Amino acid sequence: MTQISANNKRKLEDMRTKAYMDHRMSELIAFAVNDPAKMPKVEEAYPFVKETEVQAQQSLTEEEPDWKRDQALFMQQAQRIKQFNKDKNGGEN
Repeated sequence: MTQISANNKRKLEDMRTKAYMDHRMSELIAFAVNDPAKMPKVEEAYPFVKETEVQAQQSLTEEEPDWKRDQALFMQQAQRIKQFNKDKNGGEN
């Protein structure tokens, strides 16, 4: 029951978000058709876009060190090589 309730809340929040975005889009269309000179910039029309950009910049500064990314990449490549060799030998190893 808890999962069903959570799913319903998420669905309702998604519908609210879609309704808000649809309404904002209709306002922007009205600007574009009637008075394009007064058309607001993307950041003014959708304030969360600017917040997302700020968060992305912050996450870039707080990223894991390069060696961690390199290590993860090498581990993935090693796993692929092992899987390839295993498949090549007919599943033995």
